Amino acid sequence: MQHFKTVIVLAVIAGSVFFCCGLSTAGQPDGFKALMLYYSRTGNTRAACEALQKELGADIQEIQDQNSREKRFGMIAGMFKTILGMQTDIKPETVDFSPYDTLVISAPIWAARFGLAMRTFVKRSDFDGKNVIIFITADSFIEKKYQQKHTALVESSGGKVKGYFQVQAADPVDGDKVLRTQEKIVEETLRLVPAIKACIAGNN
Repeated sequence: MQHFKTVIVLAVIAGSVFFCCGLSTAGQPDGFKALMLYYSRTGNTRAACEALQKELGADIQEIQDQNSREKRFGMIAGMFKTILGMQTDIKPETVDFSPYDTLVISAPIWAARFGLAMRTFVKRSDFDGKNVIIFITADSFIEKKYQQKHTALVESSGGKVKGYFQVQAADPVDGDKVLRTQEKIVEETLRLVPAIKACIAGNN
């Protein structure tokens, strides 16, 4: 049985698009054990992660923002702190990664950055050289220059980014953004499962 260490970072974004270093058509390695860590404000990221968790046979852990972002003021304050590079109070503050080969970190994108709670979690974590795949959902496509910033954030905490996936949470219609249903977001997420598994296997 081969043993490998991989971290998958999930952040929910627009468009079923991905890159994967060392992509392989090999199946999921034996002994694969994953932990998905996610932050979700509206429930879209949660729905995507729960669907992906079942396909990967992973454990799952929610990262909660201890400051409410449900009402307009809370969301504006969270966005403002995100832009300024500030942090927030989160629960849990730390997670033991040692039992896992793969960590999955998932969050929505705010102002082209990880949502505040997940950004805080990543900055406070030590991924200890593990491989990382970023998977995001947002209401618009995240360009390469912003993908590189997300990658740099994870790598500054010791992770090695080996893949980047994004799922669209809204569709452009007549110049406006029309939010997708959670069912549609889950459907798009499940289409990426073979590529995510191949990316994990390819980086073993």
